[in-house]
Amino acid sequence: MKLKIKNLSKNFGKKKVLSNISFSVENSEVVAVIGRNGSGKTTLFKLIAGIYDLKEGEMFIDETDLQDIKNEIIYSPDKFNYFENEKIKNIIRYYELSYPKFSKEYFIAEIEKNKIDLSTKVSELSKGQRAILSVILSFSCKTCFVLLDEPFDGIDVLNINLIIDYIIEAQENGVGILISSHQLAYVENISNKIIYLDNKDYLTKEVNPTDYIKYQLVYKEEIPQSILQNENIAVISNIGRVYTVITYGDNDKLIKDSGTLQYDKLPATLEDIFILRNREGR
Repeated sequence: MKLKIKNLSKNFGKKKVLSNISFSVENSEVVAVIGRNGSGKTTLFKLIAGIYDLKEGEMFIDETDLQDIKNEIIYSPDKFNYFENEKIKNIIRYYELSYPKFSKEYFIAEIEKNKIDLSTKVSELSKGQRAILSVILSFSCKTCFVLLDEPFDGIDVLNINLIIDYIIEAQENGVGILISSHQLAYVENISNKIIYLDNKDYLTKEVNPTDYIKYQLVYKEEIPQSILQNENIAVISNIGRVYTVITYGDNDKLIKDSGTLQYDKLPATLEDIFILRNREGR
């Protein structure tokens, strides 16, 4: 199955948030949505989940309008602030009403595996436990697609790794996953595809890390303006006469002609790419 987003736009009053967004998510695919704060990631997720009304654009699972099969998508919010006064075991009935394939057995088994008491109230959970609860609830719904909005935000590395294990397990079981996060190193390792939301022109652009190259450069004096002013190059770090830059495309000739005494190519990370795409003036 395929989740297809076509020409989706969203305004809040006169404020444009998303414009003409199009992309797709396949079964067994993890697609990361990245972008700066305010770029519209949460708005995008809430539109797909049906929390916000869709007025411009189309959304399908295969050829069926998403509005007709909403229970094939589950949204896990960045902060699980629901059911505060409910015991965990009592939340089950709410999800069973909305998601016919909800697996009570899976949910209870995973909660107990994580040593969380089912009689605990949500208000008594730590931030990490809330994050785990939200993810387990989402995957217990057994939907075709899961939307995870900032699942790693503010939790420790052990809980992050646990959530990654759940993502990988679901992916192997055929679930399509859309994930947003500022923890770029983590999403880079688990994503099949990366979508960049640009809050300058409000568009989505698919990011291919192989299109970017990182160079370590050594100069006799300061780095020349031909490098600094190039819109496809950004300086990541500088220690003395050694500069590390990220470039879009192969810029060997420009680098050689810039008077560098020595240069080495290094693998570009998603964090490096994020810096280049967000450099001032781009």
